[in-house]
Amino acid sequence: MATLARHQFTVLDAAGNIVPSAHVEVRKEVPGQPLAALYADRLGATPLGNPFDADAEGFAFFHVEGGAFQIRVYTGPSGAPTFEAPLFRWVAIGLNAEADTIASRTQRVVTAAGAVTVTADDADDVIIRKTVGAATAVTMPDAAAAPKRPKKIVDGKGDANTNNITIAVQIGQTMMGIINGTYTIDGNGGMVELTPLPDGTGWY
Repeated sequence: MATLARHQFTVLDAAGNIVPSAHVEVRKEVPGQPLAALYADRLGATPLGNPFDADAEGFAFFHVEGGAFQIRVYTGPSGAPTFEAPLFRWVAIGLNAEADTIASRTQRVVTAAGAVTVTADDADDVIIRKTVGAATAVTMPDAAAAPKRPKKIVDGKGDANTNNITIAVQIGQTMMGIINGTYTIDGNGGMVELTPLPDGTGWY
């Protein structure tokens, strides 16, 4: 096996106190979010459980094939934890783990009629190419739950001048600085690239 990437951290509570022997669960940031294969060494010779436990000083580390991951830290039963740290989303581990290149972007083509809901783990580019042309309402995901990378909404049918694509945010969030605002693609072949705000309150 190729040399694996290492990730390490110390588990702390909100007050900055060490949390000893906390459980650490690592999932891949892909649809379905499966558990990642973890190892105790760089060569992948010693498998590590998933979840696994931090040590008595709250220190945790693992080795994994590079990519983007979701890391959950908690104590007690998984379904009813006595302590749980905020969920770490889209943690990039390894060289070029989250390289922002065109080749690495994913696409979803929408051909079915009706409104379109973009989920937090949806494709990077959502292309509206309906079999039968019609105006389309698109709803963006919660900006706080979405990965901090742009999503593109694209008129793939080339008829947005007639069949507008109207993009809305979750209630209470902002679009281009406007609470509950919308953005309309009204030019044929048009597109918009939206990025979640760092504080998770909306899109710009």
